[in-house]
Amino acid sequence: MIRLPDNTVFGEYTVHRFIKAGLYNDSYIVKNAAGVPFFLKFYDLANMPDKMLREGLVEEIVFCQIISHPNIIRHVGNGSGKINGRDFQYLVTKFFNGSLLSELLRKGRTFSVQEAKSILIPVLEGLVYLHNELHLNHNDLTPRNILLESGPDGVLTPKIIDLGHMHEDVDGAVPFPTEDLNLFYVAPEALKGTFTAKSDVFSVCAILYTLLYGKAPWHCHIGAHDSFYSRKISVGRAREAALEFPKGGPADPAMDAILEAGLNPDPAQRPDASVLLSLLSEDFQPGEISLREATAPADQPQEAEKPREDQVRLQARRNRPGQGGFADVAGMEGLKQELLQRVIWVLQDKEKAARYRLLPPNGMLLYGPPGCGKTFFAKKFAEESGFNYYLVNGSDLGSTYIHGTQGKIADLFQKAEMNAPSVICFDEFDSFVPARGSDSARNRAEEVNEFLSQLNNCAERGVFVIGTTNRVDMIDPAVLRKGRMDLKYEIPAPDAETRRAMFAIHLKGRPLSDDVDLDRLALLSDGYASSDIAFIVNEAAMVAALADESISQEILEKSIKGNPSSLSAPKRPRIGFDS
Repeated sequence: MIRLPDNTVFGEYTVHRFIKAGLYNDSYIVKNAAGVPFFLKFYDLANMPDKMLREGLVEEIVFCQIISHPNIIRHVGNGSGKINGRDFQYLVTKFFNGSLLSELLRKGRTFSVQEAKSILIPVLEGLVYLHNELHLNHNDLTPRNILLESGPDGVLTPKIIDLGHMHEDVDGAVPFPTEDLNLFYVAPEALKGTFTAKSDVFSVCAILYTLLYGKAPWHCHIGAHDSFYSRKISVGRAREAALEFPKGGPADPAMDAILEAGLNPDPAQRPDASVLLSLLSEDFQPGEISLREATAPADQPQEAEKPREDQVRLQARRNRPGQGGFADVAGMEGLKQELLQRVIWVLQDKEKAARYRLLPPNGMLLYGPPGCGKTFFAKKFAEESGFNYYLVNGSDLGSTYIHGTQGKIADLFQKAEMNAPSVICFDEFDSFVPARGSDSARNRAEEVNEFLSQLNNCAERGVFVIGTTNRVDMIDPAVLRKGRMDLKYEIPAPDAETRRAMFAIHLKGRPLSDDVDLDRLALLSDGYASSDIAFIVNEAAMVAALADESISQEILEKSIKGNPSSLSAPKRPRIGFDS
């Protein structure tokens, strides 16, 4: 394979970092001219069997181009060219910021039935789409190919990645290599070379078993240097025994019955993906995946689902005191202590507050540069207080109807009051309440007036409002007066001590090398935003995970070097190929 140096250019993309080598392709992180990251697969056609090409195009690229599902890695671009006279093709896909499921399992984590369902129901939704609409099989579903994308508020969304073994659901020999498959998740018939849609079902159930019991079904010892043939023999012999359900797992007969059906050695006796999805969806209570230690949330705008016109698509999340809270916030000790004394205890201890005739503040404005953790801090404030939490983005309250947005604002505060005590966080608050009379506030005066009405003494109704912004000057002055947004705090770029604490928090629970130096990381990241540090650690973790090694100081420093501060990011040079 040709190893591409950093700064190699593919059209509008520049190689940022090598991730891992495959049998016939290498993987990289690349960035476009705006610095947005993507994944890139580079295929050296000289090393690729002809059977993995379709009319001259790599099959993985062909399949990725036609897939359009939110739970499966998405095609962004592809191309071809020559390097030193050798033909190559490349595939660019969306970059997911999160953790591989295999990394969580490596820590010895087991999952509740509800957590396991939260992970696998989205995977099965993607699988049903592949099987029923495109007649494609994934053929390599393992914890290593399920990525839990971390959203801006720490919520994890499962995504199917790596389509290198995908093929049509047809009889006959598969065109892809099998030596790199994880045999613990390969169906018995697939061990013999026959891959079907039911083989994917076996793999999903093997993952489900692993989540619940901490090890793959029929797990057996395989030597690191055993041949592929020897490994197949060992796994096949282990599966001659009956499926066991170890003590310490969930006492759930219905789940055990699903596992026995899905892991049946006879594919004809297994349910298809649609039936398995229906079985797992029974009695499922939707909610966030409670894997907080796997996330490194950043202060980024949330990509909100488009709302229906007749209601606000928001749900409160019940927080518990001690569920993360301020313990997850690096630095800002003075601000945390002030909020504990001035706000949280007044809201929590109503009896004492009434005795002293103390009125809780109505709201709080958090302002400062973008990416410095304002929205994250608001969420942790809600966790610390133990109140219901609503995160609201601009699209959540949008409406095409006259006065529709006003109605949604009123509905939101009414819902928060019904679920009081509640915290409502308006992300990018200036977009909700622009200064009346400004160009951005044309035709918005009635909406701003509705906000003013709802903000008046809302704390007396059990609702505390937080607004985050990096443009205080664009907010209507009437919103900022006392009795509405009573408190105003700047969230600046983190200082050295805070950056060190941030690296410690984001690296906690991950496999680290002994050479990781937090003080040096804090020094090298001078001027970086909170979200920059979260991204740097996540990128380093992704690189280490895909290379199957610990996160080292070298990987972290390279991630810092390759990711300039978003507060003052310089333009990066672009170079081309030698043909």
